[in-house]
Amino acid sequence: MLLRRCAAAAAVIIGLTGCQENLPKQRAATPIEAASAMPEFWKTAPTTDDQRLELLRRLRAIDPCALVPRADLAKFGKLIEVENRGPSRCEATFDSTESGKGTSVSWAIGVAPTGYGWGESKREEVDGITVGTLGDLDNGPLREGQLDRSCLATAVFANTTTLPVSVRTPLGTEPCPAAEAALARAMGGLASEPAHGTSPDTPPTALRGKDPCEVAAKLNAAVTVLDLRMWTCQFTFRGAAIDVDYSFTPREVTGSGEPIFVVNGHPSYASPSNAGEYASYTAVVGPALPGPGSELLGPNVPTVQVFGKDRAALESVLRSTTELFPAT
Repeated sequence: MLLRRCAAAAAVIIGLTGCQENLPKQRAATPIEAASAMPEFWKTAPTTDDQRLELLRRLRAIDPCALVPRADLAKFGKLIEVENRGPSRCEATFDSTESGKGTSVSWAIGVAPTGYGWGESKREEVDGITVGTLGDLDNGPLREGQLDRSCLATAVFANTTTLPVSVRTPLGTEPCPAAEAALARAMGGLASEPAHGTSPDTPPTALRGKDPCEVAAKLNAAVTVLDLRMWTCQFTFRGAAIDVDYSFTPREVTGSGEPIFVVNGHPSYASPSNAGEYASYTAVVGPALPGPGSELLGPNVPTVQVFGKDRAALESVLRSTTELFPAT
């Protein structure tokens, strides 16, 4: 997003150099300015389980690709494609899809209720909101054979929301100014909480409006709210630890051969596993999503995945979860 190559510099610098005149004037130019402008909701930490659950509800209702709409993306380079990569993740590609020649920008909405690991990131804070950047050169010189540059710019809000923006640009460019400006734009979008359907690049899927802990309530399994993440739920069922994950998965990864069962037309597959090791079961709950997906593994499909050691418990949980999705 906000990606436009200034030919003279042969670099992708968004909003922080000579390309700045293309930025909408009403939006903050830097992440720390965007942080200052965020509504109070993003600057207030949840203190009760009800507040944490309400936060997750609101975040899951946000259209991820709408954080930086195409109308803005088109101003900053040759936009090749925008793809909804996950229930709360979006990615834009500019100039070329060939490795090392194009620019990619991806962003995702998440939560870090027990804290965020910043590592070596350079950070600033205002009003309980921390923004930081970590470039590839912060970890040492370019690696031999490296094809592109990369930078991660992240905002972590007082209400425990996280908004990482990852940028990859060709060699000879500086990705962190682009990542920081892209983060500022995405933060402005996040503040307005655009509903699903706002962006044409976020297709409707069976996961929209769903809660991965819905099956726990169905099975009378208690969950610890503080441990909940955006699209994952952990609980104990029949004495076994279970993880339930809602995601977009390449079709070839979900399973092969005959499904172990089919519910409402949704096939479910078991991963091979030796006794005593972690196993995963996956149900495909909708048709393939638009977009290229994985070149090697095929298009993405909306899936329910369950993880754990007790295969009988996993199969039972997956069946109960899949029953929550109507036939398509």
